[in-house]
Amino acid sequence: MKWPTIDQLSAMTPLPEGYRHDWLKRSEIPALIACVARWHPDIAVGGGSCYLREDFYNDHVFLDGETEKNIIVGLFKHADELAGMWSLEQEPYALTLYSRLIIIAPEHRSAKLASKAMPLVELVGRTMGAEFLYGAATLKIPHMQHALESSGWQLIGFTSGYDREQVAPGVVKRVFEGVFTKVLVPDDELVRPNPDNLTPRARALFEVLFPNPQVVSAQSVTGSGK
Repeated sequence: MKWPTIDQLSAMTPLPEGYRHDWLKRSEIPALIACVARWHPDIAVGGGSCYLREDFYNDHVFLDGETEKNIIVGLFKHADELAGMWSLEQEPYALTLYSRLIIIAPEHRSAKLASKAMPLVELVGRTMGAEFLYGAATLKIPHMQHALESSGWQLIGFTSGYDREQVAPGVVKRVFEGVFTKVLVPDDELVRPNPDNLTPRARALFEVLFPNPQVVSAQSVTGSGK
């Protein structure tokens, strides 16, 4: 899987007038770190705190014009001002993309850049040949849940303590997050598990999350004849 070019990105997802896409450059790392700290102070602890570390970008992030790596950081810019960022990680052997982080500068949220970010993840994935997307959403506020749901992502469950957050001044605890996914291949390319291989609890949850279309169709036909 190969990351798209900025020209491809701009053609896929036009931005409001005055805004543009860009890939992160090495020279912009310090400025982005300062912006992320200001835009999203809660990120100082937990998995997202890596975006406050220069060594993370140097070691793991594909920087514009340099050797490709599995993590990328896209920027929203207004003229030369940083207006937001988003980051994806590819798992090339699984043809999967992980939506790691999306942050919009408070002063640019009226441009509704976040509403561009979720469709963008899918378009990037399809361009690269990805077949599955996933990400986690905070349960502190509903805006990211709304963005994922409106883009057709499915809530498949909750992590019980996957990440850490500062829940009060000086108090850091593990938190619940929602897990969202989107499959980019047709249903006939998915193999449903044999129900006999699932425990009763696993089978019950699976049937709630992924009801068998054939069973649902048969039930509908039976119900309509009553």
